[in-house]
Amino acid sequence: VHVLDCGTLETDRDPVSDLEIIEAELSQYGGLEDRIRIVALNKIDLPSADPIKASQEIEDIIGIDATDAVTCSAKTGLGVADVIERLIACVPAPIGDPSAPLQALLVDSWFDNYVGVVMLVRIKNGTLRPKDRILLMANGSSHLVDHVGVFTPKSIDRAELCAGQVGFIIAGIKELKAAKVGDTITHAPGQQGRVPALEPLPGFKEVKPQVFAGLYPVEANQYEALRESLEKLKLNDASLQYEPE
Repeated sequence: VHVLDCGTLETDRDPVSDLEIIEAELSQYGGLEDRIRIVALNKIDLPSADPIKASQEIEDIIGIDATDAVTCSAKTGLGVADVIERLIACVPAPIGDPSAPLQALLVDSWFDNYVGVVMLVRIKNGTLRPKDRILLMANGSSHLVDHVGVFTPKSIDRAELCAGQVGFIIAGIKELKAAKVGDTITHAPGQQGRVPALEPLPGFKEVKPQVFAGLYPVEANQYEALRESLEKLKLNDASLQYEPE
């Protein structure tokens, strides 16, 4: 789903350049064919706003029909409800079976000083509840779920997350490297009424380093401080890999 936030309504920007940037961004994801497209004309609160002209530029440069573009202003809130209603009308409901074995896609993860690793997941199939034991299929580690919930945007605990929902999992994980983005989370075996998935979701790949560097402290007595700093950095960046020489 592509929501085009067109900056063509600002007088100090080049409308052609803005639309070319949008077109280039969309081409990274396989082009414009066979995709749900929602055109939203933002910044209509500006005195220079010209939605008709902006819609015509979108049609001429990108080739998308913008005759039914939604007009809105993120600054004042005007038309935001219309954008949400268009999203509801155009985006199909997620598919999945709440009673099937759990398959949750790990979308993102970060480290919280109070609860440990927080995992943002999309539940593809199944249902997850607090006190369930989960299995991270990429590394085989098992953890007891303490909390599940959603962001609204504040975090709110829920009694369960089921197929089609996006939410967070807190399971007392202490190291970010255990929660690899793209991994599949399922129920650990041996739980009554909980059947683990036989196969992970497709597409997971291990992150491979792309940049290599050697780091040395200016003073020899700062070596331990450098090591501790790298350990702290790795808590919040799972892509960082290092080893002492």
